[in-house]
Amino acid sequence: MTSEANKGKEGAGDGDKRSMSRQGSKKQLPQVPQQEGGMTPPRPTSAIPPQDHNSSMAGYGQFFLEYALLAEYNQLHKQKLPGVYVIPSAKSPLHWFGVLFIRQGLYQEGVFKFDLLIPENYPDGDCPRLIFHPAVFHPIIDPISGELDVKRAFTKWKRNINHLWQVLLYARRVFYKIDTKSPLNQEAATLYEEDCDMFKSRVCDTVELSKLKRYDPPYSDDPHAIKFSRWDESKHGETLRTITTPKIPQEVDVNKNAQTSGLSWIKPGNIQIFSKD
Repeated sequence: MTSEANKGKEGAGDGDKRSMSRQGSKKQLPQVPQQEGGMTPPRPTSAIPPQDHNSSMAGYGQFFLEYALLAEYNQLHKQKLPGVYVIPSAKSPLHWFGVLFIRQGLYQEGVFKFDLLIPENYPDGDCPRLIFHPAVFHPIIDPISGELDVKRAFTKWKRNINHLWQVLLYARRVFYKIDTKSPLNQEAATLYEEDCDMFKSRVCDTVELSKLKRYDPPYSDDPHAIKFSRWDESKHGETLRTITTPKIPQEVDVNKNAQTSGLSWIKPGNIQIFSKD
């Protein structure tokens, strides 16, 4: 019995050696140690609270919105639309104050103030709204609210294709090319088509009203709200002269360059040193 047990142990020892040799020739991950009494087992995946991606994206969303609006404002400056002046509100980047000066046509001399209201989910939402204060007598401007029918030109706002400066350009063009299809002001459309003289009379009234109300205080207490003041020579005279005075071009000395300016004591055409005073 003893000899057989010894043989069994020797056989087991040989098997362990062969197993160790096989393990030595093949890389294996170490075994996971058993949990000790003082260690806390890991929490299951279901117990880990999910991350609120909406809250994190909301912060980025506000950043991207302001960046997009800044890019739109820079594009507007590059377009240099005649007679269009716009400034964002000091309280919200989604609200822009503007004024439109009409320099020719039926609405000539009109000074029309307006608000540009941008959707909160811009540029993925609906098209912006443009509202005149006070309402302008025009076929596609609501006579009560003063809102321009922007969707007539932008039926569906397309991201990266439509821009805010295009809305402002459209608002300017409607005063030069009158459209009477599907009007918001039926009276204005009817007069334009059937009684042009009466239409011109009503347009003159709305132009004069805009000129009278341009000095009224703005309806909003926003610091950036556009307001006009009457002419004051002590305040505006110097600015006017600066704008209207043509700039005198500076004379360019062809004999000077980056290397010789201020370093030469030789008169042009003379090789004598110190000949230049």
